[in-house]
Amino acid sequence: MRTTHRHPLQRFQSPRVRRAARSFSMVVLAGLAACEGEADPTGPNGGVREPAVNEIVTTQPLNASSNDTLVYFSFANGTLVPRTGDWDLALRRYEVRLASPATGASKTVLGHTMATNASATSNEVLAFTPANTRAAFDAIRDGQVPVEDQFVTDRLADNPQGHIVLGNIPVANAAQFWKVRLANGQFAVFRNARIRFTGFVTDTLYIESRLQTGNSLGAVQALAVVPAGQARAISLTTNSVVTPNGCNWDLQFNPGSRSLAITLNTACNAGTYPGSASPTFAGVTTASDAPTFAAYLSQLVGPIPNSILDTAAPFRYDLTGQQRLHPAFNTYLAKVGTRVWKFQVIDYYSNTGVPGYPTLRYARIR
Repeated sequence: MRTTHRHPLQRFQSPRVRRAARSFSMVVLAGLAACEGEADPTGPNGGVREPAVNEIVTTQPLNASSNDTLVYFSFANGTLVPRTGDWDLALRRYEVRLASPATGASKTVLGHTMATNASATSNEVLAFTPANTRAAFDAIRDGQVPVEDQFVTDRLADNPQGHIVLGNIPVANAAQFWKVRLANGQFAVFRNARIRFTGFVTDTLYIESRLQTGNSLGAVQALAVVPAGQARAISLTTNSVVTPNGCNWDLQFNPGSRSLAITLNTACNAGTYPGSASPTFAGVTTASDAPTFAAYLSQLVGPIPNSILDTAAPFRYDLTGQQRLHPAFNTYLAKVGTRVWKFQVIDYYSNTGVPGYPTLRYARIR
């Protein structure tokens, strides 16, 4: 009889283009009785005006189709703006991020997920349209804004086991990688390519890394770390297991069955920033461009789910067997200073069906 073993760590699992070259024109929906597409989107002197309170605005599809480059959106301007500008949301395909130091902004936008359609069935989601969801969106007003402590922002959180996927026996989370500021001040990327166990004892951890020289990352270098029951210090610079001595190491792996943790040489300012799903570990070109580096193995978390498996996220996937993203019309709140905006992502495709062109619908409610 086959016996299924559960690894002791399983119970400790922790929770989980470019710059736009031109402004896009947007459609302003003036007043409650106006139909989408009727209002003049420009203000005095042809500048895009900020909408009035409760005035619903629908953008044209925004080009966020790059796999590796975020684009930046401003509610007040109704446009995509440069990364160095005053932006509120960052977009990349189906990913939505809030302005914060963790995402490279000079300000902090707070957010709240209302999860308005999180419990909707697949058939209900397929039946949603911009027209038949508009009334429910319009009904969300200032009185429904939650108390202050319900708003959070995008931030880096400590995730020392983020390099593994927990199950009966943990496996490497090889799809996730980290940009690293090394103890010597240089930069690299690394990932756990594979982990092997003998029973519940960690046999070998297989680390892969790429060092940055100048502005470019080099070839993949592999390192087999054999813990033999002890925490092991790792130098990505020399691609070796070392006896820790000052700043001669970057990462440390603790093989204990209730730990399996990777920690950083914080005394020498080592830090990490999580790499995105795309480009992958093999395709990323630089590590020094991270907005910030945390003093731990980090994960980027925020109020807006960026997983197509989360029903509170902007999209659901493959509901018709055609491998398409379907807007869930979930509503999110964004607090920018004293102003509060509500918004939805109501499409993922351009007017000609090209993926990675999200359309936003939003209004200021405070």
